[in-house]
Amino acid sequence: MNIKSLYKLLVLSIGFSFNVYNNSAFAIASEPTVQTFSLSASPGSCSEIDLVFLPGDGSKRIIICSPDVPVSMLPQDGVGYTAGSIFKTGSNLGNNNFVVYNAGGTSITITGLDGGTEYFFAIFELNGNGNNSNYLLPGYLEANTIAPGFTMSLSSTSGDMCSGDSVRLEVHGADTYEWSPSGSLSSNTDPSVWAKPTSTTQYTVDGADNSGCIDRKTITITVYSKPNVSLGNFPDLCIDDSRISLNSGSPSGGNYSGDGVSGTHFYPNNAGVGRHIISYTYSDIHGCSSNDTSSILVSDIPEVIFSSLSDVCVVAPTFTLNGGSPSGGTYTGTGVSSGQFSPGLAGVGQHEITYSFTNSSGCSKSASRTIRVRALPTVTFATLPSVCLNTPVFNLTGGSPSGGHYTGIGVNNSQFSPLVSGAGTFLINYSYTDSFNCSSQDTSYITVRTLPAVSFTPISSVCQNTGPVTLSGGSPAGGSYSGQAAVGSGKFYTGIAGPGQHTIVYTYSNIYNCSNTATQTITVNEAPNPNLGKDTLVCSSARTILNAGSFNAYTWSTGAHTQTISVDSTGKGLGTFAYSIIVTNSFGCVNKDTILVTFDQCNGINDLNFTNYGFSVFPNPFSSEFTIISKDGSDIYLFDSKGALIMENKNSPSVFSFGEELPSGCYFIQIRNKYFNQYKLIVKN
Repeated sequence: MNIKSLYKLLVLSIGFSFNVYNNSAFAIASEPTVQTFSLSASPGSCSEIDLVFLPGDGSKRIIICSPDVPVSMLPQDGVGYTAGSIFKTGSNLGNNNFVVYNAGGTSITITGLDGGTEYFFAIFELNGNGNNSNYLLPGYLEANTIAPGFTMSLSSTSGDMCSGDSVRLEVHGADTYEWSPSGSLSSNTDPSVWAKPTSTTQYTVDGADNSGCIDRKTITITVYSKPNVSLGNFPDLCIDDSRISLNSGSPSGGNYSGDGVSGTHFYPNNAGVGRHIISYTYSDIHGCSSNDTSSILVSDIPEVIFSSLSDVCVVAPTFTLNGGSPSGGTYTGTGVSSGQFSPGLAGVGQHEITYSFTNSSGCSKSASRTIRVRALPTVTFATLPSVCLNTPVFNLTGGSPSGGHYTGIGVNNSQFSPLVSGAGTFLINYSYTDSFNCSSQDTSYITVRTLPAVSFTPISSVCQNTGPVTLSGGSPAGGSYSGQAAVGSGKFYTGIAGPGQHTIVYTYSNIYNCSNTATQTITVNEAPNPNLGKDTLVCSSARTILNAGSFNAYTWSTGAHTQTISVDSTGKGLGTFAYSIIVTNSFGCVNKDTILVTFDQCNGINDLNFTNYGFSVFPNPFSSEFTIISKDGSDIYLFDSKGALIMENKNSPSVFSFGEELPSGCYFIQIRNKYFNQYKLIVKN
């Protein structure tokens, strides 16, 4: 299908009637030449307006009615409209503009109006019928008046309700009211009534004003039955029991609530001791709900106390256990028999003794204590590792059993300080005394090593866009570099660090893993950031200015050394060309930017002589965006291929660009001002 055929098909599909290349899409009747001579509107009976008009030379005439505001939608040639003297029963032209008359007479009474509302009318002479209708638009007449009578408004607090609930109905606008059916209403004459229907009911209210005009409104209230809900019984629990699942509510899918309830589980510890009411509520798809309840008894556990047990020697005699409360419980554990503990039977080591008690509710609790059966102490002191002179004060370890006492040079309160002892090898003593005052000791040596001498030469300043800087100058070689940011694998990353001063630390460790550090500061100068903007399209007859921004020095790919340059197609022709700029800032740092400029003839599809109307659209077809040049103040509308409005820009400037976000396809542009109203097809590749 060629462009001309596609243009004709798409325009017809969105409801426009016109001739394409002098080939008529369909025959249209001749346009009348004399508009309607007069049009008058006057109030009629209740909610009615009488229209009287003197025809022009059309075979008939069409009248459009709009409430509250003047008629804003006009009939279109080639389109037939259905009339309805009852307002809103005729064709709707949009914006609440309805056709109320389409015939060859001289008068009409419009009914179905809202009393007290002002209605506006516009009349147009026409020839033809249906698709060959031709309307005379210039010089059409208008009239307006207020419809007599009144209009009621009826509202409710809800259109749906559950059985047993109530809903309030309110009506406004009349002087007297009569409701029906009245059996489920709190009143049948008040403007505000409460309705409590037992089944779905349509309520009607008739209102009358003091002039005898009547209006009727109806509303339907839908009533839904409440669901039948049940909840089973629950077992008694102890407060330390695990949670139980709540699943006996019927129908399933409802919500459980009450003390200790979370979701579909009951937590005895959260609920606390006592009898708790659990509620199950179920709501059906209509929002109607019912509930049922059941109880859970949570009993407290006994408070059990078990006093601490003292360490005993392995040779101590068997003794009776005590300290468990309340009395009457039982003792269990290694070495325990009939409430007595035998250290020799239990053996050397720690043993857990448990005291358990059960109350009258069947809830139990226990408490445990550890008793230690001790052997005669055997004291050992493990070899101490060497440390560096700058190692912080640390706790001495390695003495066994723990709890003993360390002494020696550099030792204070079982802590060793290398700075106090100084470099060298020192003897440390560990002594231990058990609860029976039995003691023993052992010794070990600790070596304190000196630190390596470390230096770091200064680092020159760099630019922000300089590549990674390899760090060197730390001595002795073989150490590592670090910093607060942007340091890794022996390199300093200027782009990550950013402008400013940054501290670099050089750390070196000797063969004994003793470390020392040295620091230097590196300065990162800010790099310039030229920005030539997005790639652009320029008509072959035009030029554009490229601006790099404010810097100390400039070098363009054209050889220029200025902040801005002017480019056009002279000496190049059509096509896409790259322009680059290299700039230098006050720190001597440089950077670069490039822009692509496309020179185009700025012409395309020109299936109608639109230049006669004072506007142009280019490029067409387009791949990124198109530009519209028109008179200032024009209204621009963009439609898709199905006639849907996808963009409007009223009172547009003389140059307007759009379309980068549009998908590929065909579109229509409507450009309208006081001189013309025209459409143009454009295509996006």
